[in-house]
Amino acid sequence: MTQLMREFEQAERRRRRSILFVVLACLTGLGVWLTAPLGIVELTRGSAIGWMLVACGAVLLAATVLLIVAVVRLRAVPESLPGKANARFDEPQASQDPRGGYSMVGTQLGSH
Repeated sequence: MTQLMREFEQAERRRRRSILFVVLACLTGLGVWLTAPLGIVELTRGSAIGWMLVACGAVLLAATVLLIVAVVRLRAVPESLPGKANARFDEPQASQDPRGGYSMVGTQLGSH
């Protein structure tokens, strides 16, 4: 398998993992939205189950934050992905040949 194909498969695995983390972050965020307010309401009523719901909401909130941080850290710069355009591709560079040579850099049709 070529190096480019390995890099492409690695980028695809990274992309799938980040999509999975985004989905999990949304689900845990939904869990926080469902449990924490209900737990606070139960706490105001004096119910012991309120503490459990608030603790569960806090754990889900921490998991949501960790998943969001993981997604941000997994994000790859588009230029580093295989097959993507290189931002420095069109920049002229001096020849590595010590003998020099003829360069057409900066010339236009019809110039003297």
